Amino acid sequence: MGKEGFEPSRVAPTDPKSVLSANSSTSPYSNGRNDFKSLRRIYYSPHEGGCKGDDLILARGATSCMILAMPDAPDSSAPPKTMASAKVLAVDDEPRNLEVVSHFLEMEGFQVVTAADGEAALAMVAADAPDLILLDVMMPGLEGFEVCRRLKADSATVFIPVVILTALKGTQERIKGAAAGADDFLSKPFDHVELITRVKSLVRVKRLHDQVQAYNRELEARVAQRTAELKRAYDELKELDRLKSEFISNVSHELRTPLLHVKGTLGLLADGAMGDVTPEQAQGLSVAQGAAEQLGRLIEDIVDFGQMYEEQRLTFEPVSVAEVCQSAARASARIANRHSITVNVSVPADLPPVRADLQSLTRVLWHLLDNAVKFSPSGSTVEIAAEQRRAGVRIAVQDHGAGIPLDQLDRIFQVFYQVDGSSTRKAGGLGLGLALVKRLVEAHGSRVEVDSEVGQGSTFAFELPVAS
Repeated sequence: MGKEGFEPSRVAPTDPKSVLSANSSTSPYSNGRNDFKSLRRIYYSPHEGGCKGDDLILARGATSCMILAMPDAPDSSAPPKTMASAKVLAVDDEPRNLEVVSHFLEMEGFQVVTAADGEAALAMVAADAPDLILLDVMMPGLEGFEVCRRLKADSATVFIPVVILTALKGTQERIKGAAAGADDFLSKPFDHVELITRVKSLVRVKRLHDQVQAYNRELEARVAQRTAELKRAYDELKELDRLKSEFISNVSHELRTPLLHVKGTLGLLADGAMGDVTPEQAQGLSVAQGAAEQLGRLIEDIVDFGQMYEEQRLTFEPVSVAEVCQSAARASARIANRHSITVNVSVPADLPPVRADLQSLTRVLWHLLDNAVKFSPSGSTVEIAAEQRRAGVRIAVQDHGAGIPLDQLDRIFQVFYQVDGSSTRKAGGLGLGLALVKRLVEAHGSRVEVDSEVGQGSTFAFELPVAS
């Protein structure tokens, strides 16, 4: 018979759960004494003597304890636990506390590693990070709160859940733990079911976090790979664009130079500077001059296409609307005369100058006039007019040609698009003029308005601000 009138008892290894229910008044291990503590609580309570080897405390009274044997480890043939492979680091300077915690967690399928002090715990975490840390507070050397602070200050370990195990039950201790970054608290002595429940919950959260991190890393890797691919493609496109611009520049130069000589020679022949010409010769020269003009416009279209998607570097200055309109009319006079079309300029003399880039505005008007002349019947009139409206000046080019069908109005500014795209179309060109007009006008902060009626003609207009 042991002290206080009861005998030491041992629990069969095959019935570990009976050990955990020893707090019941009907338990054969309680001996009917209310002052006995259950195994699941007394594991974490200090005691004196009477315990040795792998024996664990089942219950104790005021001066004595009842001893039982450590239950065997779970059967390896049992079904795998849901938390299998999750690693828990238990940190405590009391070896028997570590034994008990390890036993409970291993029964649930956890892999448990232990450390007896804070320094050892930090070293183990640095070597192989666990999924969760059970951390005692009162330890020699680094106390638990300081260990927790260091873990939460390190980006590599900040998301490892830390559960503080402490016999200190005051509010201040919990405040200190929260300030250190602890994720949860368990007060000693504690219920083993509560321990397992909280550990499982935090490990589940940790695994979800790890999954999200893994997905993020995979996504970042894919984004980085895709970004690298896009950069390579962009660099290739830039190189191709550079080669295209260089090619167009070289071709236009090589074509313009001989064409200039051809046009000059044809002009001299047509004017009789190189001798008299017969009427038949004059007619042939006129045809040749028209072909040279058409080739010149084709070269200009190629140059415009090369500049279509380049950044427009505009130099804004006060520009006389009357002068730029007259200049554009003179530039289109030859093609207009060949089609027997009259170009009229109607610009008030007192019209204020506009804020514009002179070269770009000239190109806009030339393309609009060229487009109007090409689609106007022989003997008709094309008008270029300007008028002041509020704080701006409206410039319009009107023709009396075939007009544009309503369903094609939103497409005429597309590159290469032509209303009559057949191989037998009467008007020449590549379909770049209006696309360039739109781009240049928008670079001035304005937009092109189109008013067209089939059989009546079309009007293209835009507004520019008055120069300050």
